[in-house]
Amino acid sequence: MAPLREIDPSGIYHVMSRGNFRQPIHLDEAHYAKKTRLLARVARQRRWIVLDWCLIENHHHLLIQLTEGGLSEGMRELNGCFSRWSNLETGRTNTGHLIKNRFRSVSVTEETHFWELMRYVPINPVAHGEAKTIEEWRWSGYRANIGLEHPYPFHQPAELLRYFGADPATAVERYTSFVHEGLVRGGHVSWSDQGFDVIRSGA
Repeated sequence: MAPLREIDPSGIYHVMSRGNFRQPIHLDEAHYAKKTRLLARVARQRRWIVLDWCLIENHHHLLIQLTEGGLSEGMRELNGCFSRWSNLETGRTNTGHLIKNRFRSVSVTEETHFWELMRYVPINPVAHGEAKTIEEWRWSGYRANIGLEHPYPFHQPAELLRYFGADPATAVERYTSFVHEGLVRGGHVSWSDQGFDVIRSGA
C-alpha cells in the first residue's frame, strides 16, 4: 500500500496525472469539456483556488492553492469520475486503468519553483506539439489569464496575476512577457517516472 501523503491544508501544489502507459486520456472535445466540468465541481466542493491549469492529450497540470486541504480526496474524485465516464463512453470498461496509478503532487515551497511553474504550465501545449502558440490552446488557463476569454468556473486568474502587480493591466502585460520569455529561452517539458521536469536548451 502506498504511504499516506503529507498535505499542507493551506499549501500550494503542482498536481499532475497522465494516461496509463502514456495513452491519451482526452480523446476529443467532449473529453476535455467533461474534465473541466468535473474540475469545477471538485474545486467548488474542496474550496480550491486554481491558479492555473492545462489539459493536453495524455496528461494534465493543475496549480492549486489549498484552503481546507482535500487534495487527495478531490483528485480521487476528479480522476475516478473522469475515468468511469470515459470508459463508459468508449466501451473500455473492465479493460484496465485509464490514468496511471496515483496522481503526482509537488508541494510548492520555494519561490523559484513557484515562478518556474508560472511558465511551465502554459507552455505545455507548445512543448508537446499540440499547439503552435500558447494563445491558441483552448484547454488551459492562459487565455483567461491574459483576458482573451472568461475563465472557467474553477479558475481564478486574479489570484495568479496579483503576483505580477496590483494594477490588472500592468499585471497582464508583465505575465505575458514573463511566459513568452520562457519560450524564447527554449524551455520545454518532459515526463519521467519521477514526474514532470522542465528542461532548458543548453542545460
